[in-house]
Amino acid sequence: MTDFKFVIPLSLQMLEESNSSKQYVVTNVFTAWEISNNIKDVQASLRQDGTEFILKQKCFDTLYSVLVNFSSVDGEIQRHSWDLMVKAMGKLVSEVGHIIDGDLTGSSKAKWLNIIKMTTFIACKLIDAMENKYNNTSDILVTGKGRKKPPKDTDQGHWEEDRNNMLVHLYTLIQYPLQRLWEPPVVEDDFVILIGDSCYKMLESPNMALVRTKDTRTSMFQIIGTLVKKFNHGMACSLKILQLLRTYEHMVSPAAQGVILLIQTFGDKYVLPEIIKEISRVSRDDMVKDTSGLRNFTQFLVEVSSNCPQMIVPSLSLLITFLDEEVYSLRSCVLSIMGSVVLNLLKGDNLDPKSKDLRDQCLEHLEDHIHDVHALMRSKVLQIWNDLIREKAVPLSRQHDVLKLVLGRLWDKSSLVRKNAIQLLTAFVNSNPFAAKLPLEELESQCALELKKLQELSPNIDIDSLGKEEACADENTSPRAAWIAIVPDVIKAVQEVLEDSMECDEEEDTLDEETDLSNAVKEVAEALSSNKLYRAVKLLQEVFEKFSGAEVLNYNPEEHSSKTFEAVAEEDLTEKDINFLVVLERIFLSAKEMEKAESPPEEKDEMTDETNEKNEELKSEINKQKMLVAYFKDSVKFAKLIQQGLPIMCQLLGSKHVSDVMEAISFFVTAFEFGVLDAMTGVRKMLMLVWSKEQEVKAAVVEAYRRLYINSDNHNERTQALQIVENLSSLIVGATMGERTSLEEIVSQFVSSGDITKQCITLLWERFTKTLPDTTDEEAHTALIILAMCANAEQSIILSNFDVLTASGLGEQGEQDFALVKETCHALLRVAVVKPKTDAPTAPNRLDRDHEIFKRLSKILIQGLTNLKDRQYSPMALKAVSVIYALAEHPDLICEEVIQEMYQILENPSQDEGSSPNNTSDNNFSVPAGVLTRFCVVLGHVAVCQLVHLDNYVFTELKRRNNLKEEMEVEKKRKKTRKSKKSSASDVSKGSQETDLDEEMGLVGAVADDTEAEYIRYVCETEIINCDNLLGTMKPMIWTLCTNPGKYKNTELQAASSLTLAKYMMVSSKVCEENLQLLFTILERSNEDVVRANLVIALGDLYFIFPNELEPWTPRFYARLRDSSSKVRQNTLTVLTHLVLNDMVKVKRHISDIAYCICDEDPHISGLAGLFFHELAKKRKYAV
Repeated sequence: MTDFKFVIPLSLQMLEESNSSKQYVVTNVFTAWEISNNIKDVQASLRQDGTEFILKQKCFDTLYSVLVNFSSVDGEIQRHSWDLMVKAMGKLVSEVGHIIDGDLTGSSKAKWLNIIKMTTFIACKLIDAMENKYNNTSDILVTGKGRKKPPKDTDQGHWEEDRNNMLVHLYTLIQYPLQRLWEPPVVEDDFVILIGDSCYKMLESPNMALVRTKDTRTSMFQIIGTLVKKFNHGMACSLKILQLLRTYEHMVSPAAQGVILLIQTFGDKYVLPEIIKEISRVSRDDMVKDTSGLRNFTQFLVEVSSNCPQMIVPSLSLLITFLDEEVYSLRSCVLSIMGSVVLNLLKGDNLDPKSKDLRDQCLEHLEDHIHDVHALMRSKVLQIWNDLIREKAVPLSRQHDVLKLVLGRLWDKSSLVRKNAIQLLTAFVNSNPFAAKLPLEELESQCALELKKLQELSPNIDIDSLGKEEACADENTSPRAAWIAIVPDVIKAVQEVLEDSMECDEEEDTLDEETDLSNAVKEVAEALSSNKLYRAVKLLQEVFEKFSGAEVLNYNPEEHSSKTFEAVAEEDLTEKDINFLVVLERIFLSAKEMEKAESPPEEKDEMTDETNEKNEELKSEINKQKMLVAYFKDSVKFAKLIQQGLPIMCQLLGSKHVSDVMEAISFFVTAFEFGVLDAMTGVRKMLMLVWSKEQEVKAAVVEAYRRLYINSDNHNERTQALQIVENLSSLIVGATMGERTSLEEIVSQFVSSGDITKQCITLLWERFTKTLPDTTDEEAHTALIILAMCANAEQSIILSNFDVLTASGLGEQGEQDFALVKETCHALLRVAVVKPKTDAPTAPNRLDRDHEIFKRLSKILIQGLTNLKDRQYSPMALKAVSVIYALAEHPDLICEEVIQEMYQILENPSQDEGSSPNNTSDNNFSVPAGVLTRFCVVLGHVAVCQLVHLDNYVFTELKRRNNLKEEMEVEKKRKKTRKSKKSSASDVSKGSQETDLDEEMGLVGAVADDTEAEYIRYVCETEIINCDNLLGTMKPMIWTLCTNPGKYKNTELQAASSLTLAKYMMVSSKVCEENLQLLFTILERSNEDVVRANLVIALGDLYFIFPNELEPWTPRFYARLRDSSSKVRQNTLTVLTHLVLNDMVKVKRHISDIAYCICDEDPHISGLAGLFFHELAKKRKYAV
């Protein structure tokens, strides 16, 4: 049966119906049971007849029946049918090549055409059936929470392997010239669609997005590519891919990879433009409704454009229309495509004018959407600019404009936009085209120097128009572009000349009477070319008067559009203005065209060689200098723009959003490395972030300082250590107390992590002791500060060099340098025990009172009392007294001796001291105010240190001794209990009573602690200040100084005496009650801001110690929020914040005073007030 014609049906059932007597018709549709019997006969027929087996009615009908009853047929039969068709296709592919290349008669050609069509039909339909089977199970492979995972189908793995074999056969088949079998020799569309639809059917499987199916995807698109290239399947392919993208979410990546393969392997230029064209035709309403399809379209286009941007360029005109759509994903897609086009195709300087115009258009759209209404869109555009800047794809002339826009986005309300804006700003600094360093002052001085050289070479040069002249003289710039560059200045010149009706009094701005029209136009053109715009307008005005009606001066409003000029002009243009501008444009462009047409060599021949060479050398030197000046001007402009962003970046370091802080840290690290002026401000402000609650921020800060100050490319260990020491020293110089505290935490981490090595520690000791040559006093001080910071993590650094520290820091040099003594004491405090342990077997080690350290400190304190030249005495004295109380065995005795010696100096002042103009003298005192101030400082701090010593060390030591005593008693009773034998019921009851021994002793210990606490409090109340001891005898002097501010007018003395009084009050509640009236009177009536500011802080401490005594005075304390001094208001608000949040002061009606601070003119105070209410709201939910 070979005289039939097989027609590929649109559906399976159509094969059972015939429209022609010669058309093949399925006569028998077998049942599942019959198929299982017939399939063996089909297999035998394949082995016997080869590829012609398909022509037998029973064979084809059996395979057709498998397709019709596929769901009811046993899986084994399905498998056998598939294996049979794979073998049949293999044999067909191996034979068809020889058949087609041979001589085919009409009947032979028809027979083989039927074989190919029937075999391919069954194979492709069987692929569809198998795909439906396995896709139904794979649809639920990804299960959600609470769902059952279906059992894994082991046949699917075999199916994927066999499917690849079938695809290989199909691909091989369509490589042959199959069109020879058709009459006329054109492969029918139904055959092409049959094979294509099988490939598209396989693409519907979600597994096609997996990595393991990469080879399958490649084979399918190779088949589709061949169909497109050989059989005009392009239109159908584009529509089918579009349909798949709209329907299946997993199709984005497979479709994009497939289209890229069609372009790169098969050179297809039709499918992608058609897809874009069809997407552009989709209704906007449908796009908005079908969000999934829209997302697939945009992702597909973006992925294709990143790999094949050259194919997107012809369709950009269609895509640009999407920029006006409300759906931001469409705008994001188009702008991403533009970014890919610029990045991959339009990068570099060697672009033709058409490519430059396209690049500029893309960049203009990207600039416009930096201010897009949608935050995600703004963020995406900034990401695109980031990529362009990093790859140096943005022209230098445009970078400044983009940078200005980016600075504006640093204030964006969206944290995501701010994050990308900071990243882009960092990329600008990192990829700047000017220099490895951007110090503004150096760039400005260098620019001024080069500008001076240029003016010497060319005195008449117009500096302001230097950049414009360069733009006009650029070989790659067209005359039209040169005209557009100067249009704004030309408009300004025309409006001013015509509006003021300037008369041409100057000879250089007038035409000779004998000048003809041609020469007059040339003079106008020369004036325009040399950028003498006002002269050009004046000459043209005279040309209009002399040669009115000339053709070159004609202007027709209907032919010449004024939109270009009106878009640039700042003011409205008159008809006459436009007439002048049109004529000037015509003259300028004509002159440029004539310059190109002229032949320079003929003119050069007329000049002498010597003159020509000199002129060329001078011209070349001037051009080089112009380029150099332009370079430095751009550098300065760029550095200034970066400088403008630094204050904003400093504010972002304090942002609530972690992303802002992280990116700001990264920016300042980059800016500091590039030498940006004032970047150090941000680097120092970063120090405070080491206390952030966010672990991510803390780690970033430490890593930033490690990168800036620790990491080094030097492999020599000592040289690297020296560099680290110098870096840290430079950071300490000029640092505030808060910055030093934060830096101490960072340095401690560096020591713990091993970044600061032993070699660094050795170098620091060498600097401190000045054994390192050429070490200055400042370097020695900073070395000691760093050593103290390192000791915070490793105390052995100080302990192992105790004698060195004492000899160098408290020796002869220390007697003359109180700052050195202060830092030495700060280092010594690092080894002190802050709070002794109550369970320690022994008491903390303390140095004897006659130790060398205390002798030297006492000497420095006593002898330095009268050394008024060194202003560091007071802070040094505070540290020295703290060291004595932290390390000495009997610190009160040492300080008593020091105070006695000081008082003797006060009683017997020298003649020089007595004659000081700042003397304070009456019946009791006749000493310099500075000496008395220092004495008050020491008295106050000794009183506080004595209080802390008793309350901390002595009380803890008493508790430790009581604990040891209790433990010894418990142990004795336990031993006695073990010796006794429990022989009766009464003995057992006694033993049960003894089991409560520990609990009883615990109660005894608690009672003992209360007793010790009461004893310590009694000592503080009665023996430190109130009895006839040394500190008590000084109380009248302090009271006298505080009650007579008119007599003792020295500001420092008033501050020190009032602060000492407050410290005395901290020791005893009785002294506190007696002097509260005086203290608040000084707080309210003192004329010195520093006195009031200090007392506010002291009152905060008093509130914590004696809250009941201070409670009635709370309204007067709140009144300081209205003090005339911003410093006093700030201190008051800070103290009240701590008191209220720690429940030491109740929130009452005075809270309104804090609310009023929100409107304070000082931004820091208003910020603190806002922070107070924010924290109060978290602490008490009812507070607003």
